[in-house]
This record gives sequence, structure tokens and C-alpha cells, in this order.
Amino acid sequence: MYDMYEIEKEINSFNEYIDFVYEYKMRKKVELWYRGQRDNAWRLDTTLNREKMLDIPEHNPGEVATLKYKNIIDWRKELNTFIQKMKNQVPEEFNKFHMMFLGQHYGLKTPALDWSSDPLVGLFFALDKFDGKDGTYPIVFILDPGKLNANSFMVHADDRSAIGEPVNIDGLSDAIFEEWLGDLNNTPFSWVPLAVKSDYDISYRVSRQSGVFTLLGTRQPLNYPWIQTNVDGKPFGIAVKINPLKVNKMKEHLEALNITTETIYGNDHKQWDSICAEVVTGTPKI
Repeated sequence: MYDMYEIEKEINSFNEYIDFVYEYKMRKKVELWYRGQRDNAWRLDTTLNREKMLDIPEHNPGEVATLKYKNIIDWRKELNTFIQKMKNQVPEEFNKFHMMFLGQHYGLKTPALDWSSDPLVGLFFALDKFDGKDGTYPIVFILDPGKLNANSFMVHADDRSAIGEPVNIDGLSDAIFEEWLGDLNNTPFSWVPLAVKSDYDISYRVSRQSGVFTLLGTRQPLNYPWIQTNVDGKPFGIAVKINPLKVNKMKEHLEALNITTETIYGNDHKQWDSICAEVVTGTPKI
């Protein structure tokens, strides 16, 4: 099978994973985020983008066109419908970013990609429901969100300096939300994502999963994964392979630490899953 990602290391045991994360953290000495995927063939992209198609009309030879995509759900309509259905169920101080994060964790299709600040949560999602078909293997991505943002097209407004850390969206307005995400073919943060987070207790599920996010437009590099973009000889993040033959044993270690489907997802607000599924089904594509 074609390997989409450059692999930093193959992990063969739970203890090896813990040791690797510890040593990598000690070398980097920065905040790190983790995302597990049970199939190494999956793109590091949002559910919103997984069925996108190029939207470039016919041109004469030699003409120049803007790279654009279509065939994505009308996610702003989807989000607004969700907000209406969730009225009086969430704190008044929640802005559209908070509502997008909440909906993302319960099934909405959004421009937000889930990460965790907890390496064990990242490992859980890599191993959960892994079946090993077609020679696939689980993979855990480790991201340096500060480095990612420092190389975005966005800067601090007061002194125009690079951001260099995840953006906290708690004090941002809905107008900023629209400015950033109103046109996913033309986001201000560039062709790589923007790392964002909240200090609010958005929901049990988000909090339990130590949820943080990257915001992605529709336009990313076509020939390589964005996380392996090199700046000064170092990428935004790395990928580690989990030996598929060791998955069951590693899951036993997670279960011994009470990291299970029940504790990761929780039993609170399960009706929100149904609300999100209904909203997604009823929203057209654009």
C-alpha cells in the first residue's frame, strides 16, 4: 500500500508509545497536539472536505484560473440550523466558534478538524475500530500548533508579529467567525490550517477528549500532506505508525486506564448526536 505520510517511528507497544511521546516532548519543549486515525490511507482533512470537487470552469489555453472547490455541504446553513435547535441548551456566552466545536463533536460537518492535547486520547482514536483490512495500519499525528500558526498569514494586530501559539477563540466575535470562515476557498490564514482552542467547558465530550482544533479551508497542498510542510528544515508535525499486530494489546492497556468508548464519549447529551445527524441530512451541498 502507498504510504501517504512519512513515518517518524513504528510503535510496537504501549510503553514504547509513552516513552516516545515523553522523549519527543522533552526535545520540542512546546505544546503538542495529537490526532489518531485508524487508517493510514485517510487524508488529514475535515469530513466537510472529503467529497470536495474542483470548481474551475472551462478556460481558453493560456488563461489563468483560481483554484476553487465545490460539492461540500452548505455548512454555514447547517451550523445556523444547529444553533437554532440548541437554543436555551448552551451558555449565552457561546459564540459561533464554540457552537461549531460542539457540533463537530456530535456529528456536524465543519471546517474544524479534531485534535487532542492528550496523547492517550490520540492513541485511543488510532486504535478504536481498527480492523486491519487492505494492509492498513493505525497512525498518530503529533502537531506543533505554535509552529503552524507562526507560519500562517495571520499576525498579532497590535505589532504585526507572528502568532506563535494556538489562538483562543473565547473572546472573538461572530463577525470574526464570518471573516475567517465565510468563504472556505479564501480563508485568511493561508493554505495550511490555523490552530485554535477554547478554555470553556463546552461539553463533557469535548472536555474529556481534551478537544482542540485546526481550521481548514478547502485549498491545501495537492501533492503532500500539509502537516509535513517543512520550515527551517522541520515539519509542522510528525506521524507515528502503530504496528497493527500490537493493536489489541495496546487497547488492553488503555482499558486498564479506563480510556474506553464509554468514558471518551460519555452518556450525557446523547440526543445531540441525533440532532446533528438530522441537521446534516437536511442540509444541501453547494
